Amino acid sequence: MTQALLGKVAAITGAARGIGDAIAARFLEEGARVFSLDLSEPDEKREGVTYLAADVANTESVAEAFSQIDRAAGCVDVLVNNAGVQRVALAENMPIEDWHLVLNTHLTGMHLCCAQAIRRMRERGTGGAIVSIASAAGIVGIPGRGPYSAAKAGIESLTRVYATEVASANIRVNAVAPGSTRTKLIEQGLKDGSIRGEWQIERIPMGRLAEPTEIADPVVYLASDRASYITGQTLVVDGGWTVQGMVHIADWLRVS
Repeated sequence: MTQALLGKVAAITGAARGIGDAIAARFLEEGARVFSLDLSEPDEKREGVTYLAADVANTESVAEAFSQIDRAAGCVDVLVNNAGVQRVALAENMPIEDWHLVLNTHLTGMHLCCAQAIRRMRERGTGGAIVSIASAAGIVGIPGRGPYSAAKAGIESLTRVYATEVASANIRVNAVAPGSTRTKLIEQGLKDGSIRGEWQIERIPMGRLAEPTEIADPVVYLASDRASYITGQTLVVDGGWTVQGMVHIADWLRVS
């Protein structure tokens, strides 16, 4: 490993499983001290990660989690906003409770955690990095994912806004927008029929789903000093899905 985050203190929301757990693992490998903020307990705790119970959509819960990080580590150098949930229904059938749950977890959660991290980074005066997990679903239209897609598009927008607000304090704010990734959310969709595996693969030029580590690596990069002049950007990591103009391409137009 390159130790790109050596000595950094990182708060990662939703790190109990999936992409968040993969990010936590990579941060540990790169030398960071990692705190997980999650309502769920991990199936198996990762050695080196401090797990804090936190509801990212709740102001008091987020404040308490950051206070615990203060007491344990004294600072926050990196924040990764990854916590999220999914609810699938057509617009006319989407329960308003599900709408609020998805928006509050993804978007309000990002805002509340950013507010806590930015305040600490400003006061310390040494800068910092924030990376939020957006989604290809915030770029293209996917039926049944109204609140999820809206929240992810909102994350991209807030990334640009907050980047302009804190650039003078040497705090960088970026996002990573994954495409279809092998997580429990995808497995759940495959099981309940809301996602068809062959349909997904057909629309991804690289012909496969991403592994969680393939999302974690760009997050490490954007969190590290190697991305020192990058802010306000969303890096799309989707195997070419969102730039695919034609699903069915003649064989003679493909590179063999």
